[in-house]
Amino acid sequence: MNKPIIGITTDIKNGNFEIEEKYAHAIASAGGIPLLIPSMPHNTSLIKETVERIDGLLLPGSRDMDPKYYNQAPHPKLRPMSLERTEMEFAVLDSSLNRGLPVLGICGGMQLLNVAFGGTLYQDIYAFLPDAMPHEKGVLHDVSVDSDSKLFEIIGSAKLAVKSYHHQAVDQVGDGLRKCAQTEDQIVEGIESTDQKYILGIQWHPELEDGESSAKIFGSFIERCMGS
Repeated sequence: MNKPIIGITTDIKNGNFEIEEKYAHAIASAGGIPLLIPSMPHNTSLIKETVERIDGLLLPGSRDMDPKYYNQAPHPKLRPMSLERTEMEFAVLDSSLNRGLPVLGICGGMQLLNVAFGGTLYQDIYAFLPDAMPHEKGVLHDVSVDSDSKLFEIIGSAKLAVKSYHHQAVDQVGDGLRKCAQTEDQIVEGIESTDQKYILGIQWHPELEDGESSAKIFGSFIERCMGS
């Protein structure tokens, strides 16, 4: 059986399209073919043709999208990324959803996924939730997974120890999505589709961790992409 082709969106840095190599290695290790998608949001024909050739979409981690996309003014602690990347990711995501492709969003990719469905973000956890535990610089903490969620079906565990690298978080969950994992301080760590589509967002970085749960997440994603 042919390996599924997984589109991975990219950032623009110093005139280059790039993304951390761990994402591509994780997809390849799970049995997929990683395809890096350049951030060219105004080339609509390229977006359409690219999405027609992939079997699934991975939205990787990032810096912060412009909060205009969820109707908020920028907070002083915003760490903005290029508008071109954000616009490209929204366009590729929209085309992928129209095709019914499986979608996996990781960290900033989960946050973009939530906003695309009409949700909102805390622009800075500590500015809006001062009692929250640390979530940056690889701090280790537990995540509780809802027992009735698809994520639980995938990993088979109600609790995980993960490392966090984010200063933003999901606030209002988008329409058609549900929270499926959270931390002790109630920060959303996972979102998923409320129907049978494979739309999964996770706040931690399974591509950086070698545990069984990480392998199951990427494995389930690739398996679903093989049937798309």
